[in-house]
Amino acid sequence: MVSENLFKGEEQGIMHRCYRPFGLWVPAAVLCLLAFLVVPAQTRRNNRASSGSGEPGIVDIRQIDFRNFSYGVNGRTYRLRDGFYAENVAAGTRWELGMVDGPFYGDLTGDGKDEAVFVLSHGAPEAVQSAEARIYTLRGGRAVLISTLAVKEAVSCVLDHYVRVADGLVIVERVYGKPAGCDYNEITEYRWNGSVFAQIGASTRTPCRCM
Repeated sequence: MVSENLFKGEEQGIMHRCYRPFGLWVPAAVLCLLAFLVVPAQTRRNNRASSGSGEPGIVDIRQIDFRNFSYGVNGRTYRLRDGFYAENVAAGTRWELGMVDGPFYGDLTGDGKDEAVFVLSHGAPEAVQSAEARIYTLRGGRAVLISTLAVKEAVSCVLDHYVRVADGLVIVERVYGKPAGCDYNEITEYRWNGSVFAQIGASTRTPCRCM
């Protein structure tokens, strides 16, 4: 309604300016015709610019779909589809990358906004796999990796949960042992110190609880 009234006002102004003595009527009429063509087009452009409906911005890390996301592993980038990626790296040899725990959310940096924590496992399905916890924060509408914590290295042991988030802490349960199996687990707590996730206190050793 405001734009329509504005356009009517512009029309009236043009009509006033277009009044000329009879001898100047023909050139004035040409100028008026051009003005009537230009003003509506400009008004339409302004209306589109002011009422444009772009995609909403990402303001919460929970809006990021980490199960369908690209990750760098060993110098390459892989994109998960529903939390999983696989490829044949040689005849009869398959390599897999999957999200095996999380994501979990909580304010881990003290800025009042949540971070995301989850675990990626990678390797050949018929062999032992490695796993790591990754922690992402949101900056400028984009998910940014701020820390990677090893969970297990080539150990044949699978846990129901490798990480937890509680009271601003990241709690990691690691698996130690040999490729043939687990020797023991360790639970370690980490807190953000402004630049890295630093260990809080000593780790707690527990018996293996492989699934």
